[in-house]
Amino acid sequence: MATVRIPTAAGYAALQNVPLRAGQSTASRQAVLQRISFLQGLYGTNPVFRNLATQTVNGVPIETAQANFGRFTPNTTYKFTGRLDHQLSEKDTVTLRYSLNRPDTMNNNSNTQFGALFAANTATRDHNSAISHTHIFGPNSLNEFRASFVRRDLQFPENDPTSPSAAITGLFSIGGLSNFPQGRLQNSFQFTNTTSLLRGRHTFKFGADVRYNKLDNQAAFDSKGTFNFGSLENYMNNLATTYNQALQTSSFLAKQWQTFFYAQDDFRVNPDLTLNLGVRYELSTVPLGFFGAQDEASLGALVPKPVKKDKNNVAPRVGFAWSPRSGGFLGDGKSSIRGGYGIGYDVLFYNLLTVNASNFPRVVVVTQNNALDVYPNKTTASGAAVFNPLAGYVNSAENTQHPLSHFYSLSLQRELGRDILLDLGYTGSTGRHGINQQQMNPGILTPAQAALVASTGNQLAIPTVQQRRLNPTLGSRTVIPSDIGPGGNDTEAKSQYHAVFLSLNKRMSHGIQAGLSYTLSRLKSNNDESLGVGDITASAPQIPQDYFDISSEYGLSVFDRTHRVVVNWIWEVPGPKSGILKQIAGGWQLSGITSLQSGQPFTILTGQDTNGNGGGGDRPNLTGTGSFDWDQEHKSYTNNNFYTVPRTAAGAVLPFSLGNGNGQKTPHRANRSVNTDLSFAKNFGIRRSRLNVRIDAFNVFNQDTYGVPVTSMSSADFGKNLNNWGNRSLTLSGKFSF
Repeated sequence: MATVRIPTAAGYAALQNVPLRAGQSTASRQAVLQRISFLQGLYGTNPVFRNLATQTVNGVPIETAQANFGRFTPNTTYKFTGRLDHQLSEKDTVTLRYSLNRPDTMNNNSNTQFGALFAANTATRDHNSAISHTHIFGPNSLNEFRASFVRRDLQFPENDPTSPSAAITGLFSIGGLSNFPQGRLQNSFQFTNTTSLLRGRHTFKFGADVRYNKLDNQAAFDSKGTFNFGSLENYMNNLATTYNQALQTSSFLAKQWQTFFYAQDDFRVNPDLTLNLGVRYELSTVPLGFFGAQDEASLGALVPKPVKKDKNNVAPRVGFAWSPRSGGFLGDGKSSIRGGYGIGYDVLFYNLLTVNASNFPRVVVVTQNNALDVYPNKTTASGAAVFNPLAGYVNSAENTQHPLSHFYSLSLQRELGRDILLDLGYTGSTGRHGINQQQMNPGILTPAQAALVASTGNQLAIPTVQQRRLNPTLGSRTVIPSDIGPGGNDTEAKSQYHAVFLSLNKRMSHGIQAGLSYTLSRLKSNNDESLGVGDITASAPQIPQDYFDISSEYGLSVFDRTHRVVVNWIWEVPGPKSGILKQIAGGWQLSGITSLQSGQPFTILTGQDTNGNGGGGDRPNLTGTGSFDWDQEHKSYTNNNFYTVPRTAAGAVLPFSLGNGNGQKTPHRANRSVNTDLSFAKNFGIRRSRLNVRIDAFNVFNQDTYGVPVTSMSSADFGKNLNNWGNRSLTLSGKFSF
């Protein structure tokens, strides 16, 4: 159940009498009022309003409040699993398996702020089949071959497939999300072969992994029209900061081969020391060139050429395990020291194809800035796409590289007594060439223009974003990913992770097994998300504040959790070993896991394009005075003139009024989270059969996990915590073995 801020019934009534904007027609006003008329039906459900606030719209105070609207999300799932193991001979074994998964869930996707009204459903059909053959050549050689086929049919039917997508900053959204409708059918084939050889002190493994993906994708992003309104006042005045309209819809059929070759040698230097040496080579085709431009018109309009195949993905691995048996404290055979280093690569496929599909000559997306009196209409066109240099493009850089990670570790494992195992170590990684989002033709806002907007309170006082672009004759040029920015600057997405960890594990004895682990870590990055996952972008946007200065984006990652503690335990409850009492009081098992970790870092955002570059992710200014105060539970905060941003006379954050704010990325951290899960299990023996009954209690103590408060200064709920907190759930399951 989402929390959303809407006008109250009294506020809605007051909206009917708001004066027209200068030059606004009655038809324009009636059009925007009609699109929010669905609110009247919601008032009839008697929602509970809380945290009332007032917004001024053309001089008229409008009451708004938070409310929750439930949605019914039934799920029906059919599952089937089958497996057959057969030994053909003493040296040959074959395994066959097949699984079917058919879940259907209603009202769980797209815009769920108002229950089922603008929601989408999810219909999934998954088929997974595999065969493996193992052949023993002799006492020192073995070969295993595997082949699998996975088919996924994923569809998202919308409850309202026609309404334009409109977002009112700080309030609510109307219509389904802009990336709907969509759906896909994907067939994936995988063939692997691994040969193992023992030669003296060497254990060799080498083989190949070949994958073939075929994707039939349907996507109609921005096909319904996508409007963004900076405030309720702008909505009533029918002034959209941006309006994007795809004139055609995009579907594509993509095919990709992924090939991986690998070799490894586990070299036992002596009984105490083993070295692990390996190398892996990865090569993937670039389906449809990730839709890079090939026509002369687009190539001459700042659109990248097709992505080149990345042929440099060599991944070495090296490691060691040393367990000294003589000499000193560690030399008693009860200690093991392990370390290693390696390189890994990510595979580029589905998401880049999807976001790059809506370009000329398949699709033209028209963008209007400061769109007056357009909503809820949309631009229409028919026939083939026609080249328009002012249309927006989304592409990948021609020299796109596969994201890579260097990872390394060193640890000590020590047996303490008979039943306790200690692990102490360090692990880290360095990420390069991540998937980021850059704008190669951003708008340029001069200090004089920002000052004019701030002094007049009018975002229309200066030229539009399009007129202020680096190249005003060309439209938006988004590149995902890119290591080079619009000024030839370094924009490579980078990350760095360091962690030390300690764990104590007690092996099962006297019916008890337990473990304790603690991790102290730090994860920094200059980009955490390239698309629009709200749980991430609300804390660290996918778009940098300044496309010419990516260094200011480097800071704590939203995935950083400085401290993490986990305690787990299992207790085999003592009971009678035989007779009728065994069936009643014996065979009980209790287990639990408790985790405690630091909260999520987050950034304070203006919620508007205050630096005027046509993007988002803008930060406010720090005053050097004032205070940023948390409540006693570290749930919500108050900004006491700590952050500032220019506002309209009505109090709304003013677009194009600030330039680059000097606020930092992720300087704050939300409340820690604590969670405990418990399980109760009972085994019943029935002759040669067994019945296992299990009850799982998740978040058994209903502990609150507050999450991140509202980070946008454009929201009337700025600083408030609107998350759903404690959520205990119970499941009952049974398993019969015979």
